[in-house]
Amino acid sequence: MVRRRPPAFKVKSRPGGGPWLPAEAGRAGRSIVPDRPGHYNAAMSENAAMSERHFTYPIVLDLSGRRAVVVGGGRVALRKALALAEAGADVTAVAPEFLPDFAAATGAAGATGAAGVACVREAYEARHVAGAAVVIAATDDEAVNRRAADDARAAGALVNVVDVPALCDFLVPAQVRRGDLLVTVSTGGAAPSLSRRLRERLEQEFGPEWAVYLAALRAARGRILAEGHPAEVRRRIFERLTEPDILAAARAGPEALRRAVDAAVAEGRGA
Repeated sequence: MVRRRPPAFKVKSRPGGGPWLPAEAGRAGRSIVPDRPGHYNAAMSENAAMSERHFTYPIVLDLSGRRAVVVGGGRVALRKALALAEAGADVTAVAPEFLPDFAAATGAAGATGAAGVACVREAYEARHVAGAAVVIAATDDEAVNRRAADDARAAGALVNVVDVPALCDFLVPAQVRRGDLLVTVSTGGAAPSLSRRLRERLEQEFGPEWAVYLAALRAARGRILAEGHPAEVRRRIFERLTEPDILAAARAGPEALRRAVDAAVAEGRGA
């Protein structure tokens, strides 16, 4: 049996390529920032659009088995590539040169390393993003980043250009992950440093015990659903499992958590 690759995400583009900009940026993406009489400054227009764009629809993607491309071979590109690989994507990094740290973490150029990232040591070309669901441009060359974004969008991929919201279809928020728990923070590109500070505060609040807690809740949920209880009983059990004493038991250790979950399930059943 031949396994078909899931289709790439489709993204609507404006005439002439590039993402749709807000109405304030002008029709069909034209600049509205005057440079001199009768002319417009594209860079200033992009900066204006950057502050006016609104990223208001949060989603969590399943990238398992989907092709993702990172254009760049530096530290930022490495971080993005490893994050995509951890999410289960089929990741390719493209760059004329890779930092030694990049090759050490992902494998030799031209091969797939333990992290699941294939390194292609070539100058970027449009063919590199063919079939991709997600493309992240993370080079220090603005022209290459823009070209990669245009090519990827034309190929139907979602695009992120690092630190340039005006060229992005999505932003990557600051995040705290504890097993199945994922807490994200975004300022819509307005203040990345604030996102980082908020993430650091959340890291203190959500410790490693949350991963254990969520794993126990997942297991309990599967067991309760399999038992075929009425909806009201299921709701009562699930609500009981989110009470603070269950989290406290997770902090006390696996055995304490097991006993607390079993007691909560029995209580919810009405036993």
